[in-house]
Amino acid sequence: MEHLLALLPLLSSLPALQVFVGAVCAVLCVAMVLRADRDRHEGTAATGGPGEGSPLPGPAALELGREMRDLLRQAAEHQARAAEHQARTAEHQARTAECARALCGEVHRQTEILERIDREQWRANRGDHR
Repeated sequence: MEHLLALLPLLSSLPALQVFVGAVCAVLCVAMVLRADRDRHEGTAATGGPGEGSPLPGPAALELGREMRDLLRQAAEHQARAAEHQARTAEHQARTAECARALCGEVHRQTEILERIDREQWRANRGDHR
């Protein structure tokens, strides 16, 4: 368990992986719910009574269904939060890139100004020596 907890900081810095894991969990949960639903209907048709073919009695099956719906809802919420986080990260990266381009342009302009000043000083110094 300790080695899994050590992975948490790494996973928190990979939003795309979080979205992928969330999607896989959601798909697996939906698949399990669909299979349980199919098995329940097959059990009902085979035995003629509700819950007779099911390994879980009625109230336990209902509770399990509620838990599955809650887990699916939580997985969907987590996936939505991860997608929002990924969108914010992309927006921040775009702003950072824009700032870097602006800074690079400003550095280029300042360098040109300094080069003109150097040329003027060189001309002025050359004229003083004559």
